[in-house]
This record gives sequence, structure tokens and C-alpha cells, in this order.
Amino acid sequence: MNSLDWTHRPSDIQFGPSTWQGRLLGALTAVTVRPVIAVLTLIGLVVNRFRPALVQKGRYDVIDRPLRIIRPLPGTEVTPIALPNCSAEWIVAPNAHGSDRVIVYFHGSALITLGLNSHRRWASKLSEATGAQVLNVGYRLAPQALIDDAVADGVDAYRLVLASGVDPGKIVFAGDSAGGLIAADTALAARDNGLPVPAGQVLLSPLTSADMNIKYDAMIEHRDVLFPFMAVKYLYDVFATKNGTHQVPDMPTEADLHGLGPVLLQIGTHEMLRNDTFRLADELRAAGVPTWVQVWDKAMHMFQLSFDLNPDARKAIAEIVSFIAYATSERPGEVAS
Repeated sequence: MNSLDWTHRPSDIQFGPSTWQGRLLGALTAVTVRPVIAVLTLIGLVVNRFRPALVQKGRYDVIDRPLRIIRPLPGTEVTPIALPNCSAEWIVAPNAHGSDRVIVYFHGSALITLGLNSHRRWASKLSEATGAQVLNVGYRLAPQALIDDAVADGVDAYRLVLASGVDPGKIVFAGDSAGGLIAADTALAARDNGLPVPAGQVLLSPLTSADMNIKYDAMIEHRDVLFPFMAVKYLYDVFATKNGTHQVPDMPTEADLHGLGPVLLQIGTHEMLRNDTFRLADELRAAGVPTWVQVWDKAMHMFQLSFDLNPDARKAIAEIVSFIAYATSERPGEVAS
């Protein structure tokens, strides 16, 4: 299917059945990573109960340092740069040198952790697959920074790309999980600051709503193989609101979404953030924004990063490639049906 066929696609589509590799990855995550997250959450809850100031002083992004062992795809050029308040890096695959298209990428973080190292290989895959240059943004994290600070970093990154002469019609914002939240909020902040909106957005398993009930409902329907519910609630209560002492900015589902470029949302059936995606899609469409939702059978949170092993991830990447080609092409504005 060529890039222009997106105007004729159904707005919601489910991919499946899942491959055995995808199911095995979910099963292994459920028995290894999920229990560790549960234990760490319980420890955090206890410490926060008696020493909340200690929790707020933590640097949870230190986990990203050893992840520098995760290498980008061979031949990828990685160029570190400094934004006003955070680090970033240009990631350019051999076939993307001189490209007029740019993906501004915001890594998943649960608001508090990971960084450029954890997502460098994934960003290099995006560059290689799409033929676009990728600006990987190491936005500021909680608890040292607020969501507003991270969005300000996103706007700084976007200004940098625009200042280099790139046509905004060739720029796509992308992000996964909490990075999807920062990507969406950055697009809104750019619009509200009088900047041209990016050509489109690719949001992968994005956090888009502060409503814990819709996350709980999603978990009841299908168990999340990565996150226990208490972990997500802990992150929101303790870090996003700083134990209820800070007003969280409007989430994308609560914002005025008019005037944005087309949006692709990818989500797995076995994710707690599944309903966040559906709610955002409803609000985007109500605002007249062309929006497509792709639901991947039995896929876990951010399954796309497993592209080295998982055929489902590679299929999802092919969809992202096609969408970015559509979003950055010259076309009449048409709404998904």
C-alpha cells in the first residue's frame, strides 16, 4: 500500500493474530520484569510513606547509563548536541544522510527514567526504515523536573529543527509511553506559541489521560504483562502530582486539539494504556484531526522496540514508515473515514 492510500483506510484496525515471538516476549516479561517493577513499587510506596522528601530527591534516570551498551544499527551516525536545558542527539542512518525529513523523538520514561541510551537503537531503526533524520530528545525527567519542563525541552528541540531550515511539513513528532505524552503536548505547545504545527505525530502506547479508572478497566479486561496497576498509579500520584502538591497540566485528552496534523496511534491489546489511546483518538477526531488507531493482538507495552526479534514489531514499523510518508507528502487535507 502506498503512502497516499491512508486517506482510504479505516480509522481503526486490528492486526493479528500475534506471532509466537510476540507472545513469548510477553510471557517472559510477565514472569521476569513485571515482578521486579511490582517489588520496586512496593518499596517506593513504603519509603514515600515515611520519607517522601527522599523519594522526590531520587535520580531514577541513572538506569540509562549502563544502557549505553545498546548499540545503534551499524553505520548509524550519532551526533550529540546540547539543547538549552537538556541533551539530545542526531541519529542518522546511512540512507538518511541529506534527508529533508526529520522525526523529533521522545523516549518512553514513565516520567522518571530511561533516556537517550535506552532508545538509541530504536531511533536508529526509525531513521533506517523511514530514511529520515531523527532528533532523539533527552528531555528533563521527574522528580527534578515537571511535565511542563519536559514539554519546554520539546519545543526547544523543535525550534532547533526549524531554525536549521527544515520545512515543518517534513517534520513528524513521535514518542512512546510517557514520551508520547510529551510529543503530543509539545505539538500543542508549538501551536499555542505561534509555531507551525508538525506534519504529523506517531504515538506509540501513549500516556494521554490522568484518569486512573480507564487504566484499571483496561487491566481488568486484559492483564498488562509489564506494569502492575499500582505502579502506574504510584508514578502519577508521587511524581506527576508530587504527592498531590502540584497541579498537573491538562493532558492531551483534555486539551483543545484543533489544527494538528494527522496522528497514528499504535497500541497492544494487553496494555493498561489501551483506553488512553482510544480516548485520545475520540478527542482528536472530534477536533477534526485525521487519526488512525492500530491495535496489535496480544502485544505488550512498546513491543515495537523488540524489532530485532519480533515480526509483529517489524510489521508495526512498516506501518509507521507508510504513515510518515503520507504525513510528509504534499496532499489535500482529508480526514480518515
